[in-house]
Amino acid sequence: MLVCAPTGAGKTDVAMLSILRVLSQHLLPPIAGSRTPDVPRIAKDDFKIIYVAPMKALAAEVVRKFGKRLAWIGIQVRELTGSCAELRCRPLLLVLTLLAAIHSR
Repeated sequence: MLVCAPTGAGKTDVAMLSILRVLSQHLLPPIAGSRTPDVPRIAKDDFKIIYVAPMKALAAEVVRKFGKRLAWIGIQVRELTGSCAELRCRPLLLVLTLLAAIHSR
């Protein structure tokens, strides 16, 4: 999905709604007798979500915002830079920054 709108129009919130929709499509049935029955179980190995940000500063902000909103269900949000070593934790949601060279073309 590509969303184009002015600053402050809610593009990040639209992305969060899209992320929540994908998560809802991968829900697993609750485990009987679980200590945390209110926390949904998600088939995390079945998909990845990628959010592309135009600037590194915005990517860092989105990582913080999404990470805070999704932590309660165990979703890891990470920013992907040039180093693939950061992916050892196998995050479900990656936030990427477009290169300036790509933007200028």
